[in-house]
Amino acid sequence: MQPKEFKRQLDELGRVISDGIAYFVAWRGLMVEDEDSAHALNRYRGLFLSARSALLGMALMQFAKVFDKDPRAVSLRNLLGLAKENRENLTPHATDGNLLDIDRKIEDSESLLHRLKCYRDQRLAHHDSTVTGDTRLLYGEVTKLIEETKSMYNSLTRAHERASMAFEFLGRETERHTSEVVRIMREDRERAARRIKETDISTT
Repeated sequence: MQPKEFKRQLDELGRVISDGIAYFVAWRGLMVEDEDSAHALNRYRGLFLSARSALLGMALMQFAKVFDKDPRAVSLRNLLGLAKENRENLTPHATDGNLLDIDRKIEDSESLLHRLKCYRDQRLAHHDSTVTGDTRLLYGEVTKLIEETKSMYNSLTRAHERASMAFEFLGRETERHTSEVVRIMREDRERAARRIKETDISTT
C-alpha cells in the first residue's frame, strides 16, 4: 500500500470513530437520571426511546467496525498490520515500540471485542433467532474502549504524519447540544404544567 492510500483509509477510519463517539455521547445525554428530565422526554417517548435505542446500536456498530478483521475493511487492526509490515514507508515517525503498544492495547481488549462482534453479528447486523456466546457489554468497558480507541488512532496518525484528531471537541459539542435539547423539553413540560394549573384556577 502507498502512503497516499494509507492516509485515505486513516481519514475514513477517523470518520467512523467520530460518528461512533457522537452517537454514544448523544445516547448517554438522553439517558437522563433526574426525574424532571425523564418526565419531559417521556412526553415524546415515541421519539426519544427510539432515538436512544438507535444511537446506542449505531455507536456499537461503529466501534465494531473499527476492529473488524475482514481484510476488506478499513479498520484499526488492518491499518496497524500494514504499518507493521512497512513501518518506514507508512509510519515513518513511529518506532517498533509505538506500534507494539497499539497491538498490546488491542490484545488487552480482546474479550470485549469478541463480545462486541457477537452482539454486532447477532443483534445489529442481523437478528438471529437465538444468541450464542457471551454478548454482555458493560457501560464501563465500552467507555474505556472508546477512550483507548481515540488514543490508539491518534498514535497511528502521529506515526504516519505527526497529526492527531480532536475527538474531545466533537464529544463536548455533542454533549452540549444534547443537553440543550433536554433543557428545551424540560421547559416545554414546565410551560404545559403552568398552563394546566392556570386553567384550573380560572375555572374554580
